Amino acid sequence: MIIGHVGVAFAAKSRWPRIPLNALLVATFAPDILRELLGALSLSPWEATLYSHALPWSALLAAFAGALAWVALRDRTAFIVVFGIVLSHVLLDLISGNKPLWYGGPRGIHLGMVEPVELIIETLIMLAGWYRLRRNAAPSWLKHWAVPALLVVVQMASVVGSISQRPYATRCLVSPMGTCSGSSLLTKSWETKPFW
Repeated sequence: MIIGHVGVAFAAKSRWPRIPLNALLVATFAPDILRELLGALSLSPWEATLYSHALPWSALLAAFAGALAWVALRDRTAFIVVFGIVLSHVLLDLISGNKPLWYGGPRGIHLGMVEPVELIIETLIMLAGWYRLRRNAAPSWLKHWAVPALLVVVQMASVVGSISQRPYATRCLVSPMGTCSGSSLLTKSWETKPFW
């Protein structure tokens, strides 16, 4: 999930305009940022995901990020909002991913395997947040329709990249929502061998 997280930051900014949008965006992606940092420290992908996205570690990350917001903005509300936004990342990832909520705990529903459905859900979350922000005191550049359009293009590029990296899979633009038949651009099967 990418643009769904951005939608949460947009919605939070519309409700709490004193908190800078860049701080909310960092908060919404904090578990992913931590996962990349842990991966750079030679942790396995599974360990990095566990320590960045699973409880209690994600709650500790949320408390740390909230404390930074409290110190920087001298606002107790900022602590609560940032804390909640970091944890919202974990909850949204339970929709799109297969990460455990805690070690040995329940796993996400892995909707990311059905890219068109995930794209629709993420787009709806992002548009809801953007619409709320647009109706409130957002900067004029953020109110322009090109912002959500660009975010959807970024998400679609991520989906295409994800599909292209799955070796030996039958792929087409409408799969799994439709059948790959090879008769049109949308239903034409892609190369089924890995491209690398």
